[in-house]
Amino acid sequence: MKINTSNYLELQNLLNQEELSAVLQLVNQAGFTDGKTTASDNAASVKQNLQISAENNFHAQQIGQIVLQALSRNREFQSAVMPKMILPPLVSLYQPGMHYGVHVDSPLMGNQFTIRTDVGMTLFLSEPDSYEGGELEVMSESGIKQFKLSVGSAVIYPTTRLHEVKPVISGKRIAVVTWMQSAIREANQREIIHHLNQVIREMPADSQKENILVLQQVYSNLVRMWAEL
Repeated sequence: MKINTSNYLELQNLLNQEELSAVLQLVNQAGFTDGKTTASDNAASVKQNLQISAENNFHAQQIGQIVLQALSRNREFQSAVMPKMILPPLVSLYQPGMHYGVHVDSPLMGNQFTIRTDVGMTLFLSEPDSYEGGELEVMSESGIKQFKLSVGSAVIYPTTRLHEVKPVISGKRIAVVTWMQSAIREANQREIIHHLNQVIREMPADSQKENILVLQQVYSNLVRMWAEL
């Protein structure tokens, strides 16, 4: 059994082919604006990209609905993140020379409603071999983690870490980004819950029913102990 950490979670093919085609069509129909408008003072000084904000933009809102529906049905995401609130996703575009320098995400975000940003997500909408550069780099306790995933796949990362989008050298890097507040604030507690849930889900069907019930009880009681609603 593969145990995944909730701190860095890769969701391969988060969007199915139909959803991906719809999102790309909507991206082509929407207009981009300067990405600095949604960055805090410190982040704005190192941010150089274009974006489609979800506010007052029909195409961006449609994209957001598709992405949120995909997240709602993804069991791995739901188990690892236990999302309480998710900000409306926005689409970012990096052309040659554009980048987002080293920064840390704001601890609180949102206009229509405010959330505590526990984790962020980048959903890649460009094939990795269609652009050079543009890697998402997160500075973790064990060194730099680099992400450049296939189109339709996403990575969930802790907002507590410094990170950057490396300069795009050629091609175009298009991605959907958003931030989430978890029902369980502490990352290490989310990881325990996620691992326990994985064990329960993957136990053989012929396992003793009493053992499964005990694990389900432990899982439920830990969620009651740690969840903030």
